[in-house]
Amino acid sequence: MRMTLPKRRMLAAAAGAALALGLTACSSDDGGTDDTTGTANDESGDQPPEDQDDGEEPGDAVDDSDDEEGEETAEDADDPVEEEEEEPGDDAADGAEGDSDTPEWAAAVTTPGEKVATIEGSNFEAEIYQVGVAQSTKDGLLVDPDNNQPVLAEGDDIVFVNYVVTNTSDEVIPMSSSLVSMSAEYEDWPYLQGMDTITDNDLYDEVDVNSDGVGARQDDGIYPLSPGQSISYGENFMYRTDAAVIFEATLTPVDEAGDLVSDEQQEVTTEVTLS
Repeated sequence: MRMTLPKRRMLAAAAGAALALGLTACSSDDGGTDDTTGTANDESGDQPPEDQDDGEEPGDAVDDSDDEEGEETAEDADDPVEEEEEEPGDDAADGAEGDSDTPEWAAAVTTPGEKVATIEGSNFEAEIYQVGVAQSTKDGLLVDPDNNQPVLAEGDDIVFVNYVVTNTSDEVIPMSSSLVSMSAEYEDWPYLQGMDTITDNDLYDEVDVNSDGVGARQDDGIYPLSPGQSISYGENFMYRTDAAVIFEATLTPVDEAGDLVSDEQQEVTTEVTLS
């Protein structure tokens, strides 16, 4: 059947409208899919992982622990170190005991040399030490009347001896400043005076011998020596080995007023040949 021109135009227009509607629908479906995908992506990027707390990044717990340890270390370093006070021990006790072995007024006890003899009295003993030989630094005071020359001349050999005196009794010995007087004399000594000696503090220091047993003078003149206590002092004289030396210890105690009690005087001797 043959269509007329107006009818063809109407069919063409209807077909064009249908095609336009179909294209519009397709375009609308594609745009919706893109918008939905974009929104999901945005939401996925904004939401934090479920396993993590808000505002906390991985590794925060470890970092906080390190910071705390660092702060504690810094605080420990700033804290002042408390030094433990040492309590008096055996050394302190030994020191106190050592001090009690010597009277407060006495010079420190020294024991150089080799012990060659011991003199024993009724309440004391005196140990005799041969210390050493040195050369006299000056002439002695004693002069030989036959030739008018010093008996002990500068450069002659002299020997130092040391005496350690100890109270061996159970009672205090009250002494004068002479303490226990010690003297030495060769058995063939020809002079009425005792043996000559020289005074030289440097030489005494070199051989570690006290020239005087008293370290501090007592106002009342009394020098008490308690049981077990010791004092030491020495002297020097001409050195010889061809004759024995007679050592004599004399103790004269004092009373409460500091006066000598001659009736209680002791004199004890011993004889030694020096080496």
